[in-house]
Amino acid sequence: MAAPTRDIDILDPALYDDPWSTYRWLRDEAPLYHDAGNDLWVVSRHEDVGEVSRRADLWSAATGVRPRVSADMSIIALDDPEHTRQRRLINRGFTPRRVRELAPHIRELTNQILDDVQHRGEIDFVEDFAAHVPLIIISEVMGLDPQTRDRMYRWSDAMMAGDGHVGDAPELHTAAVAFGEFAAVCLPLIVERRAESTDDIIGILTRAFDDGGLEKDHKSGERRASGEGALEDDELLMFLTLLLVAGNETTRNAISGGLIALSRFPDQRQRLLDAPSLMDTAVDEIIRWTTPVMSFMRTCTEAHELHGQRIEVGDRILMLYQSANRDDRVFERPDDFIADRDPNPHLAFGTGTHYCLGANLARLEVKLVFEELLGRLGDIRAVDPGKVQRNRSTLVVGIDHLPAVFTPVTNPVAS
Repeated sequence: MAAPTRDIDILDPALYDDPWSTYRWLRDEAPLYHDAGNDLWVVSRHEDVGEVSRRADLWSAATGVRPRVSADMSIIALDDPEHTRQRRLINRGFTPRRVRELAPHIRELTNQILDDVQHRGEIDFVEDFAAHVPLIIISEVMGLDPQTRDRMYRWSDAMMAGDGHVGDAPELHTAAVAFGEFAAVCLPLIVERRAESTDDIIGILTRAFDDGGLEKDHKSGERRASGEGALEDDELLMFLTLLLVAGNETTRNAISGGLIALSRFPDQRQRLLDAPSLMDTAVDEIIRWTTPVMSFMRTCTEAHELHGQRIEVGDRILMLYQSANRDDRVFERPDDFIADRDPNPHLAFGTGTHYCLGANLARLEVKLVFEELLGRLGDIRAVDPGKVQRNRSTLVVGIDHLPAVFTPVTNPVAS
């Protein structure tokens, strides 16, 4: 096998400002690439990203899912059986019924935000629109006060901005401060929910056991050890941190990426305006085309060969989800946004045991937000969809600002 002819720093944030030609080269010329500078293997094809994701017997998440983070302390960095134990508990907050029940509220919130901006004619689509519904919904689902969403927006962005930095980087200090402030809000709520249960995520998880639905006896105060059932406070706090970040950053970027897609492919936006029922397939196409989470890492637990190269125990591999979702071996015209693309086997939510817990909620939010947005501001578009201001993350797409314009609407609309 010929040696690769490019020297790629896969952890360079600038790479992800416009990674598409690099992704294409990796898929075609170096499907298993070794980034010697970062001591990482890299997979970029749809088949390989899916295989690494599904083969938990060969690839472990337990030693970390981010290359420059020394210790991950949430469910995404657990292997089975502990991963399944926590996932079974957490799933109780994301049942299909609970997600469906949110639909009227998501529509109402979207229309309230549209009421506030429809007269302007130009907005920062991220700050003025896309950020709000995901933050409000995830706050309410968790049991936090949605009126504090400005602080949660800041905390989430700060913690995400710490990804990829090492040593004394100021971003790490800011991330640590944000986590401390978030923990100071959550920990008292965890204590309260242990004393008096509620129907939000914190309440569900403080009383949930994984041995058939038993609940904590609040009168006796008895609870089992972590290994036998309940989530301990530190486990719950780390999951809430993950939920804050993943539950709003990814959906926010999917919504913002969706506007970029509709702006770059106006014929597809017109198709959605003419046939709103296409939104059911367009949602997954928005998510595929954007792929908000760009990469995760696994560590080899059993030596084996891949693409003719030897992978040793302890070797780390980075999965490039964006690249996998533009693989022309799987997707016809992969760089195009096609509203009725079907089938659409994208990997934006991952696959295998770590498939995204909030996938159904994310799909619902994207669907309803765009139904209301296009129903009221049908000509909205990004001013320059080819030039996006993003943060320096190598984890998420990270669209920070997106100027958008539309025909102002001055008459009030009943929500």
